Amino acid sequence: MKIIKHIFFIINIRRVELYFIQNQHKPICANCKFFIADKNECGKFGDVNIITGKYTYETATSVRNDENKCGEYAIFFRTNYFKFITIPYYFVLKNSYEFMTVSFFFIITNFVWYILHL
Repeated sequence: MKIIKHIFFIINIRRVELYFIQNQHKPICANCKFFIADKNECGKFGDVNIITGKYTYETATSVRNDENKCGEYAIFFRTNYFKFITIPYYFVLKNSYEFMTVSFFFIITNFVWYILHL
């Protein structure tokens, strides 16, 4: 009999938890194809500096808060079907210095090994 009470309690707690979670059915910017992960920016809304030619984008938070742009319900949301490529790309971009150091060390050690074994 106690086990039934525990199961009933667990089922009801799960319902209450889901009730209190806000924004659970709204699109997430991290899953959008316009989201620039390493800078937390939206690639859909930006400007080009006419002098330098550099692009500046608005933050994803400001775009989602502005109803004239993407808004709370993400009206310009497009699913990123190539997330398996973009996540490693931003990881390498963020950690490029470490990769360069390891690559340089690998090249030098292989070169030394090759010279020693001639």
